[in-house]
Amino acid sequence: MRYKLPLFGNEAGSILVVTIMVLVLMTIVAFTAVRSSTVEVEISGNQLLHQKYFFAAEAGIDHAVNSLKEEFITANTSPLSNGMAASWNFAFAGGDRVTDTADDAIDTDEDGLGSYSESAVWIENTALEKITYRVMLWNNDDSEVGGSYRDDQDGLVWVRCDATSPRGGGASIQVLLQGKASGPVIVDYTAQAGAGAGNNFVSNDLDPITEFRRQL
Repeated sequence: MRYKLPLFGNEAGSILVVTIMVLVLMTIVAFTAVRSSTVEVEISGNQLLHQKYFFAAEAGIDHAVNSLKEEFITANTSPLSNGMAASWNFAFAGGDRVTDTADDAIDTDEDGLGSYSESAVWIENTALEKITYRVMLWNNDDSEVGGSYRDDQDGLVWVRCDATSPRGGGASIQVLLQGKASGPVIVDYTAQAGAGAGNNFVSNDLDPITEFRRQL
């Protein structure tokens, strides 16, 4: 007598198959969770780095503004006392304050206007927590009032800071800086004029004032 085993309905080994499927499913879920966590960590890290780059660029702008403020006052004290308008012309010589050197503002396209690519380097490669920043400065387009790339006529100047890191990331901030200053024109003095010997206001002053510059 022959017996035939049914092809279907035989449950031998089904538990093993189900177990393997569950393990595969759990592996997929675990891999997805790990991958998702890794991506989130990478995103958080990139956001943190971007914030560091941005803050470094912002610090560079603050550094430049504070430095330029003192230079602006010093450079414009004498012109103001002589009735001239304050300007940023001193800044186009670059951070070394010397004309005709490598950090000066230039005019490569000979259009008479300033630009980012032709800017004066005001602060070069300053390090801040493994991030370096560089500050450039150039005149805005004030050609309508007679200005040029090295002749400021409206008191406005562009300042830009580029912050970079060894990893290749970075951030840039660019601002339009306005400088204003005013003061009376000092051309002579009368309080001691002629108050020489005998106080007769005829003889010359024994100790005349020859410097009329004043602090702004």
